[in-house]
Amino acid sequence: MIRHPFGTEEQAFRLRVGEWRDVEKACDAGLGEIAARIAPLAALVQAGASGPGGLMAAVASGALGRTRLDDVRAPILHGLIGGGRTSTEAGALVRRVFDEAVAAGKGPAVEYAGLALAIVMQAIVGLADEAEDDPSGEPEAAEA
Repeated sequence: MIRHPFGTEEQAFRLRVGEWRDVEKACDAGLGEIAARIAPLAALVQAGASGPGGLMAAVASGALGRTRLDDVRAPILHGLIGGGRTSTEAGALVRRVFDEAVAAGKGPAVEYAGLALAIVMQAIVGLADEAEDDPSGEPEAAEA
């Protein structure tokens, strides 16, 4: 589990198996591919090149990758659910913080790429190490 500011306060994020599968379904890709699509954008932001000139150079060079909006949004949404929020709470928070930023043209894929990548990478490398009561993330009555 990771903790990171999102909205007005710090939130817990975790992808258990159920949330992991939901992210893969939303993005039509495995977590490794999703990480590969997000990583160039997160690296660009980390390097401080997220301004218009830096983004244009990244697009022109192909370094921006093939990041899709749901590559960033889905790990955050499902990470909140895995971190303990109900699906209703997580959905409302993502709509308020992430979706409204998209509608306002603030480029949340850039702003939240690092968080989405951290959530995905924690799931890939840390899932087996977590000792949780229900590591599946599946509802008790769910069928596989």
